[in-house]
Amino acid sequence: MKTRVFLFDFDKTLTDEDSIFLLWEYAIKMKRISRFYYIGKMILGAFKYIFSLGNFKYMKTEMCSVLKYLSEEDLKNFVDYIYENHILKEGEVYFNNLGEGYKMLVSASPINYLKYITKYLNFDVVIGTELDENFKLVGENNKHRAKVKRIQEHLGKVGIEIDYEISEGYSDSYSADRPMLEMVNHRYLINSKVREEGYKNLSWS
Repeated sequence: MKTRVFLFDFDKTLTDEDSIFLLWEYAIKMKRISRFYYIGKMILGAFKYIFSLGNFKYMKTEMCSVLKYLSEEDLKNFVDYIYENHILKEGEVYFNNLGEGYKMLVSASPINYLKYITKYLNFDVVIGTELDENFKLVGENNKHRAKVKRIQEHLGKVGIEIDYEISEGYSDSYSADRPMLEMVNHRYLINSKVREEGYKNLSWS
């Protein structure tokens, strides 16, 4: 069935900072994880990225390794913290005033905590990067063309076809999310300096 679909990125589209780095800051504060440990993990991830000839999967695994220190309750509390301190409130108001349609949050952030944002933002589905029980990536990092694949797979399962002419997409990054945004007719760049034909710019704080 053809349906109006709203596609949203998360980090720096609905938030003011990247949530995975906020998660590390949260864990350092709440779980007393050493900041030097965090720096070491980022350096290790960078080396793995370089020596794998640019395979970001290794870097992403190191970035997500902090999740092993956090319980489900911790992750719920972390999303409370994001909402209270880092959600762009103008973006929230805009989201809450959208018309009827199927609302999808599609992000490279781990689904482990991203799924809890529906407590505050009424998305019909949340699609994030999937991790196994050891917090290693399952499949691809949910970014760029991988988002398109995941969106198509999900919509196929629920029997929805994007009504291109009236559907909308929102992201802070033209380069990262262009494939996703081109799935819809109405494309918005959030707090971006990029100006592109076929895209409208919105400023949220």
